[in-house]
Amino acid sequence: MKMLFFSSDEMEVKTASQKFATAGIPCEVRTTPLTRAEPPDRVSAELWIRNDKDCHRALMLCVELGIGFSRRSHRPTLLDDDFEPAESLAAEMD
Repeated sequence: MKMLFFSSDEMEVKTASQKFATAGIPCEVRTTPLTRAEPPDRVSAELWIRNDKDCHRALMLCVELGIGFSRRSHRPTLLDDDFEPAESLAAEMD
């Protein structure tokens, strides 16, 4: 068994678990406190895949879903209505 990713958003992990099940990747969701010092109502949900042989397919599904390690911050693209040319974005960073 391998932990694929975790999140403080339990619904995100449960939704991913359903997507994995639909894709034929057996998994389970576990919840644990964020830290030992945290109260039990502050938990982190973890998605564990049951079979190591499914690891590659599971990682590719994470990329497809944009979850876990493959989550990216949103950057405007040519397809976005609020796209700004790279020059103006660079000026904002200065």
